[in-house]
Amino acid sequence: MIRIQTTLNNFSVAKTISQLLAEFKDIGYGLNIDANGVIRPVINKCPHCGSSFSDNGHNKPEDRVSKGLKLKWKKGKLICKKCKLQISVPQKVIGYLNDFFLDWFNSEIISLGTKGLSPKSIAKHFEETSIISFSAEYIRQKIKAFVKEIKCPEPQEKPSGIIVHDEQFLKIKGVDFKRISDIDANNPNVYHDKLYSDRTEETMIHVCEELKHNLKEIKAAVMDGHAASRKAFEQVFTTIIIQFCLFHFTKNVRDAYKESVGYGKGKGCIPLNHIIGFFSIVNIFFDHEREINELRRFQKERNENIERVNKEDYTILKKLEYKNDYDRAYDTKAREYLCRVMNARRKKNGIKLTLRTEEQAKEIFEKAKKDNIFPAAVQKQIERLEKNWENFTHCMRDNAIPPTSNKVEQFFGLTLNWILKNNLQSEEEFYQKQKFNLLKRYKMPFFKEGLLANFLAAYSVLILVFGT
Repeated sequence: MIRIQTTLNNFSVAKTISQLLAEFKDIGYGLNIDANGVIRPVINKCPHCGSSFSDNGHNKPEDRVSKGLKLKWKKGKLICKKCKLQISVPQKVIGYLNDFFLDWFNSEIISLGTKGLSPKSIAKHFEETSIISFSAEYIRQKIKAFVKEIKCPEPQEKPSGIIVHDEQFLKIKGVDFKRISDIDANNPNVYHDKLYSDRTEETMIHVCEELKHNLKEIKAAVMDGHAASRKAFEQVFTTIIIQFCLFHFTKNVRDAYKESVGYGKGKGCIPLNHIIGFFSIVNIFFDHEREINELRRFQKERNENIERVNKEDYTILKKLEYKNDYDRAYDTKAREYLCRVMNARRKKNGIKLTLRTEEQAKEIFEKAKKDNIFPAAVQKQIERLEKNWENFTHCMRDNAIPPTSNKVEQFFGLTLNWILKNNLQSEEEFYQKQKFNLLKRYKMPFFKEGLLANFLAAYSVLILVFGT
């Protein structure tokens, strides 16, 4: 039972106050709240001697939340006239009211934590914007407790039977770890996302066995060419289709060119003739005719300029100097052009790459081998492509199988970017971030809706009645 004595000033909010305390029923007696904000027990007779009680003053709660909210709750006391038994409002009544407000503050702490803010930054945010201040350690413990309470969110959609597999390399206090992840190729489901000290075949078999326990069937997996991963998947899932990631293959070819003929910073600049060779290879799988045509136009212009120089009456050394100038100028021109094309593709509605059919891919592959002379390191990649042709082309026979593992790469980028992945303080921190990211990925709410609205409404009412 809640009795509220009001003044003309706070009569209109009596109902709201009553509702706030309506659920508090476990102290064994009612509460009386007078117009001055004193909360007293409602007890008519002393349980020991049966005599009546009289008012025995009140105390002001000294807890941090009450002070921070500037709500001067007053805990009334009663005393038996005969046996002098004293009864006062227990602190848990005040704690209940304070918890109502802390629900919202805690939700803000968790919300800011999921956005990557450190406990120190969250504490500073509250210090600058809120009526209650929190220490960084309090916030850290709140986030830790919240994470401990929630289970790691499980996949929400029906598995498609096709997964994308990859590893992310990260450091925790200078120690190398491998984050091994498997996500569904056709929906947001995350089936495996854990830290390991290595990615040996033994480790990968353990990963596959966990996947097999959680998933009834895996029809296909997209991965890079890491031998241990491929062997483990083929051993555990005997009928699985392995699609090699075409993005990783392209990167390997690019690295082979940089290693063989690259120059400049990080050997990142590749001569125009070899850039054309590179695109003749990546053109096997995706339509890059536009780039090849433009690069050949640059090549023609450069050759015409060099031919003109050779016809002039220059010394051999001068001709060589001018030739090198044109080579470098057109290498730069090609690089700048390709950067513009790449940026155009990154835009939301930019140029999209078209996947070849298997017949087109075979034809272009044979033509590329005839029209180009490849460096030895690049030739090794071509031999690998020929040897594993079927693994590179499953995506052309089944459009449910993606050609790249880009989906898991994007998952890595959204959850641990290149700065965060090398600045983790513990494995616990990684799994904390993982839970938050999965909650957001599956669009699962952290807290019930309306916490802020409830907080503002209740606080506005109580500040009128119990405020300073």
